[in-house]
Amino acid sequence: MEQRLSSLMSAQIHFVDAQLSLVHIPLAQYQHYLQVILKLLFPVPADESEARVHGPGQSDPSSSWANQHPFFNVSITPIECSIVCSKTLAQELLSPAIDSFRHITNDRSDQATISSESFVVISVEGEGLEAGQRVLELTSPLALAGM
Repeated sequence: MEQRLSSLMSAQIHFVDAQLSLVHIPLAQYQHYLQVILKLLFPVPADESEARVHGPGQSDPSSSWANQHPFFNVSITPIECSIVCSKTLAQELLSPAIDSFRHITNDRSDQATISSESFVVISVEGEGLEAGQRVLELTSPLALAGM
């Protein structure tokens, strides 16, 4: 226990400064959102002038999505595709796609959704404990407190 506590105490914890949304896409609908997901992963330059300045297929590295959006995750499980991205990206790219799909289908039972809550990312760095165990030990008290 003492060794676990000292390893936990040496961990560095950072909160990523971003308001994030959680998007749930049922796996059966994944193909309808694939183009939007690819746009999230591989954005194109905002205009052709940027492509001319940096060459075809290249853009200014400082304007990449990694520099504009501090956190992005796509996870695919046997039942759904989950996307965690900035609220801005969710509203600009995913919300119109979800609305469009709702208009073309009559099945309202299992639709893609964007969370109304905002989420934060806790980054845990350090040596010692397994990463998963470290996250559980740090976040369990937060969960018990209702945070």
